[in-house]
Amino acid sequence: MLLLWIFLIIVIIIVVKYIYLIVKRCHLIRKIRKQVKKQNGSLRYYRNPFVSLFKHDCKADISLQFENRIIDVSVVTTPFRRVRYHFDVNNYLLELIIERRAIYVQSPSHPRPTATSSSMDRVYTIRKYKIKLEDSDNGNQKFVILHPAPRSTSKADGVALTTLYNNDNLTQEIKVCGLKYFVENVFE
Repeated sequence: MLLLWIFLIIVIIIVVKYIYLIVKRCHLIRKIRKQVKKQNGSLRYYRNPFVSLFKHDCKADISLQFENRIIDVSVVTTPFRRVRYHFDVNNYLLELIIERRAIYVQSPSHPRPTATSSSMDRVYTIRKYKIKLEDSDNGNQKFVILHPAPRSTSKADGVALTTLYNNDNLTQEIKVCGLKYFVENVFE
């Protein structure tokens, strides 16, 4: 009976988490739609906007048309927030990585980190998703919106590891940003 209760609590937590992500996705769509209407543009769905909550493949979800510009938008949402999103562009992978830092104190009488204490970093890969980063055939600009925003984002090009910020290139034609940056800067 106890195992049944534990299983039920875990299921309830997962369901509540996905309901929260659906509400966040509705908020994202509402904000983008509001900005498109201000620009007298149009919004078109390539697929149901809630599919990418459950299928993380970086395919285009929305197409925005305004001021003779066409922008394809892909939204990446995962149930984990305090992670680093790592894009392996060559192998078409999105990895969710947890980074933990610990400091071991050698002398209990001096609990501050000093030369006698040592630190250790641990990196765990939680999940790997196969993604399809396809450049636009018709020259449309493409954005990947990370929403809710992760702790950090990085990409690997060959052996180089690069930290990504708002409006950085994921590939030659694909840019990465958060919702706040997208709403405030792309429509201007």
